[in-house]
Amino acid sequence: MLIGYRYERTPEGDLHIHSHNGVMNIVAPLMGAIAFAAPVAFVAIAVASDSSPSASLDPLTMLLIMLGLLLFPALGLVVTVYTGMRETLLLSRLDGEGKRRTRNFFGRRERIHDVFRIDNAKRLELRRRQDAEPARTQLWLVMRDGSEHRLTTNNVPVIPGSQRTDRWLQELAEYLQLEVPTAIIDPATVKAPVIYKPMPAPNRRRAKSARQSAERESAPLTKAAETISAPARAFCALLGAFLAVFELSHLTTLLPALFTGRLRVSGFRTGVHSFYWSEQPLVFSFNLLVGYAEVVIIGAIAWGCVRAALVGRFKAAP
Repeated sequence: MLIGYRYERTPEGDLHIHSHNGVMNIVAPLMGAIAFAAPVAFVAIAVASDSSPSASLDPLTMLLIMLGLLLFPALGLVVTVYTGMRETLLLSRLDGEGKRRTRNFFGRRERIHDVFRIDNAKRLELRRRQDAEPARTQLWLVMRDGSEHRLTTNNVPVIPGSQRTDRWLQELAEYLQLEVPTAIIDPATVKAPVIYKPMPAPNRRRAKSARQSAERESAPLTKAAETISAPARAFCALLGAFLAVFELSHLTTLLPALFTGRLRVSGFRTGVHSFYWSEQPLVFSFNLLVGYAEVVIIGAIAWGCVRAALVGRFKAAP
C-alpha cells in the first residue's frame, strides 16, 4: 500500500485511522540525506582542490556561503524531525471525542492539533469547489450546534469514487453512526456556522465578570497557538540571517550603480550583463527598480523570520 489508510480497533472500542503516504516516506529521508551530504561534499571538494576559493571571494560572500551550508542540514532536520508527516485520526465513543494526532518521520514528537466532540454529530459533508480537482475534496463533520471539524488528513487525498476513499467514508460513517455522504457541496454555498448560545439576563456585574473570565480563558489558548518551538525559532533565525546577508550583498551592487551609472546584472541562464545609464537609460532604470523591489520584498521576509525567532511567535500579540 503506497498511499492509503490503516484501521485499528482498540479493546476499548476506539477507532484509530492511520494515514500512510509512501511517497512522502521516501522523499523525506532522501531530502534529509541530501541536505546533510551536500554541505559535506562541498567542503570536501573545496579542501581537496588546489586553489582555495576563499582567496577570490569577499567576506560577505563567504558569510553567505557559510550560512547556506548551515541552512541545508537545518532544512533536513525540519523535514525529518520537526514535520508531522504521520497523521492519525483518533475517535473514541467512550470519551465522546475525536483527536487529530501527528508524528514525525521516526514516529516521535507526537502532537494533538484538534480535539472535538463526536457525541453530538449531525452529518458528514464532502466539499469541493466547483472548478477544483477531485483530489481537493475535503470531508467535514457538522455538529448539531453548528460547529464544523475537518476530518481530511494532509498526506492522503480524498478522491470520491475510489476504493480507498469509499472504504474510509464507510468506516467513519459506521463508527459515527451517520449516513455515508455521496453529494459534493461547493464551500461557497455553505453559510458560516452560527453557534447558538443562550444569553443570560442582562446584568452589568455579571456581564463584566463573564467577559473577564472569557478573556482569561482565551488568552492562554491564543498564546499557545501562536508560540513556536525553540528548534523552529533557530531555523527562522538562520533563514532570516541568510536572506538578510543575501540581500545585503545584492544591495552592495545596487547602491554604487546610482553614482557610477553602471549596473551589473547576473543570471543563471543569461550570465553577467552590464547596463549603462548613458547607453540604455530605460533598461538601466528598469533593472535598478526591479533590484530594489527584490531587496524590499526579500528583506521583509528576512525581518519576519528574525522577528519570529526573537519574539517566539509568527505574529506578535497586539
